[in-house]
Amino acid sequence: MGAAQGPVLLAELTTTEAHTAQQTARVAILPVGAVEQHGPHLAVLTDARIAEAFAHRLGTELGDQALVCPLQPYGLSEHHERFAGTMTLTPPTFMALMLDLVASLKHQGFGKVIIVNGHGGNMDALNLVARRARSELAVHVASMMWAKLARDVCAEEAAGPAYGHACELETSLAMALAPELVKPDLVQPSGVRGETYPGSGPRGYVDVAVRFDELTTDGVYGDPTRAAAEIGERILSTALERAVEFSQGFITGGTR
Repeated sequence: MGAAQGPVLLAELTTTEAHTAQQTARVAILPVGAVEQHGPHLAVLTDARIAEAFAHRLGTELGDQALVCPLQPYGLSEHHERFAGTMTLTPPTFMALMLDLVASLKHQGFGKVIIVNGHGGNMDALNLVARRARSELAVHVASMMWAKLARDVCAEEAAGPAYGHACELETSLAMALAPELVKPDLVQPSGVRGETYPGSGPRGYVDVAVRFDELTTDGVYGDPTRAAAEIGERILSTALERAVEFSQGFITGGTR
């Protein structure tokens, strides 16, 4: 990996430049995140900024094959609403917004879209967006998130079984990818309560609606005191390598 130039960012192009870029690009990259609490030591825009920074890294690797769209920062965060700083869309609004953006990209000539997601709470809805985009718009949509791309590395680096939000992993990735999000002097042991229903936590084997204040007293689920930029770099390197490999196949692969 390692392209010489930076990503092709739609936000920085004039309409004339965008027209030229769209003649070459074969996929649009759309970053999406969330605006929600991330405990006492991470900014509320953490998920969105991580998604944006990861999308820029992916766009750099893909070069002029990809056009990176501006960040869509809002997501599905109703389970965090009891913590200050959280803003959320409803699922119908979120899905409609994402489908509208995909439809707009189709109008601009894109038949393939990669959504770079920074928030676990968006994943189920984005799976449905991808299905609807294909059946209703004839657009192929793939969604990816760093935590799934590097889930084996995350499991190895986790300090314990309770992790998944503003934890040692997300804090480490922020240190590596967007250090301005981290307030190191405010990092402290988390107030993890444990699972309200056994097997229903962030990586549980049963799906049930659990509010985050039922899992933790301070909004952190994990141990951010164990975070390190080196851990974040390992997560980032693995996730990006796999994202590039997938994207290259997605771009060149045939569709039916």
